[in-house]
Amino acid sequence: MPSAAPPPGELPEDLPEPVRPHLEVVPTPTPSTAILVLLHGGPERGFREASRLGAPYLRMIPYGRAVRRRSEDRIAVVRLRHRHNGWNGAAASTAVEARLALDDLAEAAPGVPIGLLGHSLGGRTALRVADHRAVRSVVALAPWLPPGEDVQPLADRDVLILHGAADLVCPIADTEAFVRRARADGRSVAFERLAGAGHLMLRRAPLWHDLAATFLVRTLLPDDPSAGATI
Repeated sequence: MPSAAPPPGELPEDLPEPVRPHLEVVPTPTPSTAILVLLHGGPERGFREASRLGAPYLRMIPYGRAVRRRSEDRIAVVRLRHRHNGWNGAAASTAVEARLALDDLAEAAPGVPIGLLGHSLGGRTALRVADHRAVRSVVALAPWLPPGEDVQPLADRDVLILHGAADLVCPIADTEAFVRRARADGRSVAFERLAGAGHLMLRRAPLWHDLAATFLVRTLLPDDPSAGATI
């Protein structure tokens, strides 16, 4: 979860070189026709490798399972784990890592549509890299969206943003402002405000899972007869 912004100039002068994140492909019993990349949360600034046992990483696993069930394994799930776990100001470390991962996935599976599902910092990361050529749709859960966050990457993408009304970590007002700017700029952004839900998505968890999975199946598998539900 993002922390309060530190004073300017706190970043080290010798920023680490961009690195590729860890990618774990969840095995499927049948061939898949689309890919979903899970993007976990993290601190605003940090250069530590994210832990496989850390809550931000583990929090995303049920969402991948929900998408696999809803798609009957037609959507392959890839769990991304950052080597540098913070955004890190202008370095945008998590976004850089995500782009490198998308490059690798697009090369390994040319023409296969990719969806992004991110929480908190991972939500911002997903929205920032939505303009990658392989990305078709994005779901951002309780995203960290500072004022002025760019809406340009959302052009020609299907986007859903879910945010709990009781979120005390990432203000829902910032997300609502982002959605207004995106729509004013002609972007197609669906938004759901979940009453009583907080940042960790524990309250009403089945609804978070269902809304995200329904949207991703509908947008990544538009010809799937089971994907006709709308929000």
